[in-house]
Amino acid sequence: MSSLLWRRTGAAIATFAIACAASSGLAQAQPARAPMATSDATMGTQAKPAVEDCGMGKPKFRPATLILTCADANDLAEKLVWVKWSATGAYATGIDTWNTCVPYCAASKTWDKTSATFTLSHPVKTPVGWLYEKLVVRITGKAPKDMARTEVFSEKPIPK
Repeated sequence: MSSLLWRRTGAAIATFAIACAASSGLAQAQPARAPMATSDATMGTQAKPAVEDCGMGKPKFRPATLILTCADANDLAEKLVWVKWSATGAYATGIDTWNTCVPYCAASKTWDKTSATFTLSHPVKTPVGWLYEKLVVRITGKAPKDMARTEVFSEKPIPK
């Protein structure tokens, strides 16, 4: 298995483990931010959803960068140019940049990149306002054979 596939698999496992740990103890000790899925009619056309990078931090509108692999920040969306930002979704072009993990991720200083499109969707109402929950990355440029051409990332708000 290539280092890129190992890195992305490891990042997904780490993100899942963090989410499980949070839901087993931390989320129960704190009040949850109960998101509510909605339709366009419920939201209205004037709502301006934002995105929380990795589901946390200050909500952002049209960010220039987003972390894709939240557990280790070894995959980034960079140089984002937003061509649409509406109540139902947002669409950008930009660069997918990742750590090549050679010889291994923690020691690697080598990064690679390719062009991609980035789509935010599934807005939900939260105590801090409307937030997108889903990010889809579609690789449009050259990429390693083992790299998925389309990947889905969660931007779901983490309970505070």
